[in-house]
Amino acid sequence: MRQVAVAAIAAFLDAPVTGDADRLIRGLSTPDCADSGDLVFVSSRRRTPDVITAGAVLAAPGVEFPEHTTIIRVPDPAAAMMRVIDWLFPATRVFADVSPAAVVDPSAQLGCDVGIGPLAYVGADVCIGDRTEIHPTATIGRGALIGDDCVIHTGVHIYPGTLVGNRVVLHAGVVLGADGFGYIREAMPPALATPDEPERLGKVPHVGRVVIEDDVEIGANSTVDRAMLADTCIGRGTKIDNLVTIGHNSRVGRHCIIIGQAGVSGSTVLGDYVTVAGQAGLAGHIRVGARAVVGAQAGVTKDVPAGERVLGSPAVDARIARKALALIDSLPEFKRRLADHERRLTDVERE
Repeated sequence: MRQVAVAAIAAFLDAPVTGDADRLIRGLSTPDCADSGDLVFVSSRRRTPDVITAGAVLAAPGVEFPEHTTIIRVPDPAAAMMRVIDWLFPATRVFADVSPAAVVDPSAQLGCDVGIGPLAYVGADVCIGDRTEIHPTATIGRGALIGDDCVIHTGVHIYPGTLVGNRVVLHAGVVLGADGFGYIREAMPPALATPDEPERLGKVPHVGRVVIEDDVEIGANSTVDRAMLADTCIGRGTKIDNLVTIGHNSRVGRHCIIIGQAGVSGSTVLGDYVTVAGQAGLAGHIRVGARAVVGAQAGVTKDVPAGERVLGSPAVDARIARKALALIDSLPEFKRRLADHERRLTDVERE
């Protein structure tokens, strides 16, 4: 990044400065790793001892620092740092035109300023909106629709008929529209049947779609499966971490957060603003109400009411789960004492 004075950062944020407003900032860092040329942000009083070496601090009013500290006072330090990052590290286009090494079907419709990298594939009847970037080795199947200002990173595979809205970011390895995991047990054909193998798993056809609404971001190597008949839908503004699986026919609401290694089974519905923490698993055909929170590694097997927090496997109200978890360390002593009481009771009964 370029060098910039503290005063310039404060002016950009329309915020007051105390300390050395002429100090030059050469980088952005965290409080525990900062040097005298770094800008950091502090949202908690507990982090103030870490910023002694920082060049300047974004901090909320009322958070106190040593006398020599240069401080830019802002209502929300984390949000202010995000604005500074966007200002000092503006997004740049990687591909602004179509590489001659890309394969684009003649029937595909490309908007203005579409960039397509080498070895990418765009199939028949695909429609790509303005200023969208397709990075190398990405594939977009027949009839897919991609909106404006999207970024499709390397190795993304968008299956035929998938709909992607505007300003969607798909990170490396994302797969949209692969068949859902659907099979039924059926009789083996007579020519192949044997006494110990009378049945097989027959594949359920998936002829639905995946629909990704505007402003969604999906992390690396996550998958959203094609619906069997209708749509698998990811709502507007939802953010999905790496290594997440969304099963067929599921519907994820608007502005949800789904964290790494979580799994949402088929035909599950998440309301708006739901949070699903890391490694949580949701069974199929359940509903999670708006603004509910599913804790890390929770196993959800039944509906979760709106606004509720659940934890554990099987998942229960988080307050109950925490009380149960707090007892785990005492279980060996509890078992010993119970065994001792049983021995005493036996002795009394013998008398």
